[in-house]
Amino acid sequence: MESERIKNVMKGKKIEPEEFACTTSAARPFGCVELWAGNERAHRSLELPGLEADVIAVPSDGESGGDLSALFSCRDNFARVVLADCVGHGYVASGVARHVHHLLHKHQDIRNTASLLSALNDEFTLDSEKSKRALRLTTVVTGTFDGMTGEFNFAYAAHPRMLLWRARESKFLEIGAGLENFPLGFVTGEMYSEQSVRLHPGDMILAFSDGATEVRSPDDAQLTPGGFLQLAETSVRKMPAPVRLPDFSSALLEGLKSYRNGADFEDDVTLLTLRRTG
Repeated sequence: MESERIKNVMKGKKIEPEEFACTTSAARPFGCVELWAGNERAHRSLELPGLEADVIAVPSDGESGGDLSALFSCRDNFARVVLADCVGHGYVASGVARHVHHLLHKHQDIRNTASLLSALNDEFTLDSEKSKRALRLTTVVTGTFDGMTGEFNFAYAAHPRMLLWRARESKFLEIGAGLENFPLGFVTGEMYSEQSVRLHPGDMILAFSDGATEVRSPDDAQLTPGGFLQLAETSVRKMPAPVRLPDFSSALLEGLKSYRNGADFEDDVTLLTLRRTG
């Protein structure tokens, strides 16, 4: 029943940008528009400046969970993506994800990805100290893409490392060694670092929550980051070119379900894939 329900819900579709425009001014230099954000069960395909994007999300407990994905179109042909993973799942984690989304809107026009994480962390940590119900630790990965140059800048807050697919080499690579840092909510004043890679047409970025790498087989063997990378490569290579991102996301999700032997996921799973166009 669960697999059938997911298949019915997860039909990739392109959606028009929602009206959350931020005016460009000296105080708001990045001029971002949120195209889509959510922590619910979903499969969405979107177009960003210079990028195709696809998000597939499967909460483990109900229709919403602790994984938040958000995609923004910004001025000067820039795009921003964010994937946050709140500790736990279900109703409580869903509430934390909504709070992170609120903070993202407050700070979304900070251009530098490391500075964005610092701002989110400071406010999130202080909010947690003031809250009657402490906010749970949250890992985050965020990236900003320059549609003119192909430069992709990114930073981590204790989040699993993204995978980079080099189309010419037909293989995935982990990116961001040394950028782990602390999660949101651990301590104020944390300084995050940023790295950069240049994407060529056909190159892909795959971001994911730790539910994808920590999935366990029926005999309790964890997939691990290395196993997930191999699964992603196998999924791409089995598909006819040109690969459609919604099909890739679905195939990768099916691979994770097969590793579980069809059993429900124990943690929220989100896959966010980007591919440079042109």
